[in-house]
Amino acid sequence: MNDLLPKKANEDFLRNNSRGLFLFVEAVSACMVFAVHLCIPMPAFSITLDEAIKRALEVSYTVKEQKEIVKRTEFSYISTIDPYLPRADIKSSYVWSLNGQSSRSQLSSGIPIVGGVADTSASRNLFTYTGSITLRLFDGGERYSKRKGAYSLLEKEQERLKGVRVDVLYFVKTTFYIALGNKAIVETRKDAYRTAEKVYALTKGRYDEGVAKRSEVLQTEVRMTTTKIEYYEAIKEYEKALEEFKSLLLYNPLDAQDVEGPLSEPRYSGDFRNLTERAIKVRPDVAAQMKEVERLNMAYKERRSLWFPRIDAQLQQTRSDQTFFPDGRQDAFLINFSYPLFDGVGRYYNMEGAARDIAAARYRLEEIKRNVGLEIVRAFKEYELSLQNARLYKELVRESTSNFEQAFGEYKEGKGDILALLQSEKDLSKAKENYIGSVYKANTSLTSLERVAYLDGE
Repeated sequence: MNDLLPKKANEDFLRNNSRGLFLFVEAVSACMVFAVHLCIPMPAFSITLDEAIKRALEVSYTVKEQKEIVKRTEFSYISTIDPYLPRADIKSSYVWSLNGQSSRSQLSSGIPIVGGVADTSASRNLFTYTGSITLRLFDGGERYSKRKGAYSLLEKEQERLKGVRVDVLYFVKTTFYIALGNKAIVETRKDAYRTAEKVYALTKGRYDEGVAKRSEVLQTEVRMTTTKIEYYEAIKEYEKALEEFKSLLLYNPLDAQDVEGPLSEPRYSGDFRNLTERAIKVRPDVAAQMKEVERLNMAYKERRSLWFPRIDAQLQQTRSDQTFFPDGRQDAFLINFSYPLFDGVGRYYNMEGAARDIAAARYRLEEIKRNVGLEIVRAFKEYELSLQNARLYKELVRESTSNFEQAFGEYKEGKGDILALLQSEKDLSKAKENYIGSVYKANTSLTSLERVAYLDGE
C-alpha cells in the first residue's frame, strides 16, 4: 500500500499543475515559432544552376587572375620575334683629347695635312655619329628555342586556365547542391513538425475524451517541441550553405537570394577505364605538364646553342669630325663572326642541368597520369555508392510512410501504442531527411567525377 503512495502523489501533482504546464509549454512554443519565422530568409529572387555557373565564370577572381597570366605569357611570346628582325642603332659621342692629337692616327682623326706636315693647331674636340643596321644570320638555334619555349609556356598557361574554370564549376555546383539539399531538409523538418502537431492534437483530443493518458500527451508534446528545434537548426544550416554559395558568386551578404532547381537522382552511366583513358588525353593538368616538358626541351636547346658561333651582318655609317655636325662619312658592310673559345665550365653544366629538368618533368607527368586514374576510380566508386544509397533510402521512405500511416490509424482507433506511433514518426522523418541527403550527395559525387574526368571541359 505504501508503494502506491508515490505514484498517486505524482498523478495528483500532474492533475493539479497540468494547466500551468500547458500554458508554459504553449508560451515556449509560440516564442520558438516566432523566432523561426524571423530566421526564415525572404528571397528576393532565385538563382538557378545555369545562372550561377554563368556568373561565377564572369566574376571569379581566380579565373580573372589566370586570364591575366595568359595575357602576360602571350605578350612574352610576341616579344620573342625581335631577334629575327633587323636591329637599328644610333650612337653619338663627343671626345675631348687631353694630350692633343698625337695619340690618334692622323689619317683616322681627320687632322689636316699641310705640305706633308700635320697641322698641330687643330682642335682637340672630336664629334662622332654612328648608325648601324644589324641582322643576325646564325645563332645555333637560340632564337628558335626561345620562341618555341615561350609558345609552350603560353599553351601551358592556357591549359591551366581550363583547369581553373573546371575548379570554379566544381565549387559552384557543389555548393549549389548542398544549399539546395539543405533547403529541402528545411521543408522535410517542417513537414515533420506539422506531423508532430497532428499527433499531438490527436493525443490531446483522446485525452480530453478520457481514452488517453496524461503521459501520452506530454510525450507527444515533447516530440513536437523537438521537431520545432530541429526545424530551427535546419534553417540555420541552410542559411550557412546559402551564404557560402553566394560568396562564390560575389553577392552581397545582405542581399536576399535563394537557390532554385530540381533535386533529383542523377543519371549517368560510364566505365572508369574509358574515363581514365579519355582524361589522360584531355585533362588540363596533364596537358599543362606535357607543355612544360616541351618548354624544358626548348630550354635545353637554348643552352646548347651557346656551343655554336654567332654570325651577324651589319650595314654601318660613321661620321667623325671636329664640328658638331661632322662631314666625314664612312659607309661599311660588315660580317661579324664570334665564338667564345673558353668562358668557364658554365656552358656544359647549364646544359646538363637542363637535361635533368627534362627528366624530372617527365617523371612528374607520369605521376600526374597515375593520380588521374586513382582520382577517377575513387570518384566513380563514390558516385556509385551515393547513388545506391539514394535508391535504398527512397525505398526506406516508402516503407516508413506505410508504417507510420498504419501506426497512426491504429492509434486513432484506440488499438495502437503511442510509443510505436512516435517511433514510426521519427523513422519516417529520418528516412526522408536521409533520402534528401543521399540525393544531393549523389549529385555532388557526380560533380566530383565530372571534375576529375574533365567531363564538363568541352
